Order: sequence, then structure tokens, then C-alpha cells
Amino acid sequence: MKIRWTQGNVRFRITPSELAALEQGEALQEVLGVGETASWSAEIVPQSAATGINMLPGRVRVTLSAVDGLRLAAPDVEGVYFQQQGEPGLRYYIEKDFPCAHPRATEANEPPTETFEAPAGFEARKSAPLPTCMPETPE
Repeated sequence: MKIRWTQGNVRFRITPSELAALEQGEALQEVLGVGETASWSAEIVPQSAATGINMLPGRVRVTLSAVDGLRLAAPDVEGVYFQQQGEPGLRYYIEKDFPCAHPRATEANEPPTETFEAPAGFEARKSAPLPTCMPETPE
């Protein structure tokens, strides 16, 4: 499982075998150990009563309802997307891991991982220029 967080959101990317584990009711967990005593972990717990996210010291826990698990497993769905209610209104996603649109740097030393087959239009969408968020300046 790949995890990426930025201000206001956290994204979990899962492989086909991790999706199969979730479908079997198995939790997914990643642990990042720093030194001998410090660690950070993230987990997805399937087949819960409701989908939600909890933050505890050193741990992020996402519970995934059975309904949302079925949505994620649909072949034509790239991911499931949620917004935590209240403040600060954290967004969190579980997405299928598709092949990279461009080659990975060899210096990253990342192991090859299994990926889902890219859906129709995926390559074109990923290689299209990103829209700018900058307001146009008057001439």
C-alpha cells in the first residue's frame, strides 16, 4: 500500500492483491519505523459498520464499510473518495494503483509492484496538461 498525505488529505493506493485481501475481510497495514522506538502506521480495516477515519498518536486508521468496499472492487471504479465531516474536513481516498504514466527514476530504488490494468482513457488523462489555478492577468 502506498500512502501520500498533503495538507487536508490522505491517499491510500492499493494493489490487486491488497484489494483481494480487503475483499476477504483482512486489514491492510503499513508501518514506517524511525529508529528503534518511533514508528508511524496506517491501516485500512474492511467490512466495518461505517466508513471513517481516525487519527491516533502515530497511527491513521480508515474503516471501510462493506458497501464502500463493494464500490471499490467494481472493475470500472478507480477509487472511493470521502470527506470527513466537521473541521478541518479531512479528505481521504482509497485508490487502485495503476501503472505510472512515466518511468520511475532509477535513483528512487523502488521495487516493482503489481498494478491494476489501466481503464480506458487513463493514459490520455494522465498525460494531459494540468489546468492552471492561477488567475489570468489582464493585459
